[in-house]
Amino acid sequence: MNCRIFYGKLLVVLALLVAETVQSDDDAAAEPTTPELVPTPRILSGSDALPGQFPYVVSVRVGGQHICGGTIISQKSVLTAAQCVYSLLPHFLMVQAGSVNRTAGGVVVNVTQVLSHPNFLDYNNDIAILKLETALQYNNLIQPIPVATNDVPDGVGVNIAGWGRSGEHNVQPEILKYSRSLRTISNDECAHDIGTVSPSILCLAKNSGNGICGGDAGGPAVYKGVLVGIASYHLSVCGASTPDGYTKISYYKDWIAENSCSGVKM
Repeated sequence: MNCRIFYGKLLVVLALLVAETVQSDDDAAAEPTTPELVPTPRILSGSDALPGQFPYVVSVRVGGQHICGGTIISQKSVLTAAQCVYSLLPHFLMVQAGSVNRTAGGVVVNVTQVLSHPNFLDYNNDIAILKLETALQYNNLIQPIPVATNDVPDGVGVNIAGWGRSGEHNVQPEILKYSRSLRTISNDECAHDIGTVSPSILCLAKNSGNGICGGDAGGPAVYKGVLVGIASYHLSVCGASTPDGYTKISYYKDWIAENSCSGVKM
């Protein structure tokens, strides 16, 4: 890995932890055929989650500070967005599991390996697997979630969850937020709003003032108890009425199966 690239990225991450923003020059790049896409490193208009309500959601952390969401898929594997971790060495990373409070509770486990998709670029192939140093012990607060093997139908509601900000300049909440106000739409419908959409993207439509914001990247979209998406980007500013972009899990089912630790449910 180019040392200059790595240390430059690390300084960006550490600075953003102080400022509580998640944005970089690389992440600001967008496809020329689309409006500006912004990484979603809070769930807007979300409700506070109860302990154990989303036992598969984890906080991905650097230096003890939340940077992104993640999802437990096995005792030693967590899915997140590649944009969150691709430039970091594993020993800088850890995950907090088993708590809806990002500042307290649960267990914290070190990451030993980061597997970003080999073709990750900007918001394409925005998926990564974190392998954990020690196996998570399942209980009522820590559980895996099955990963989708088929595309989710268009027009159905999904659940999303995260610790992202409630607005462009707001701080991140302590308690995990969730929303059930988003619905899936076809990529053709999505393209009317945001331009060309890759088949690897799951578009979620929502009303103005809803959706994902800074700090939510890597978090889950769930349909009928199955992980169907990973939060990747929102359009322009938080809460715009345009669809949010999620990495489509079913598109990467083979890659997930090949690169995860044992115990993944499909």
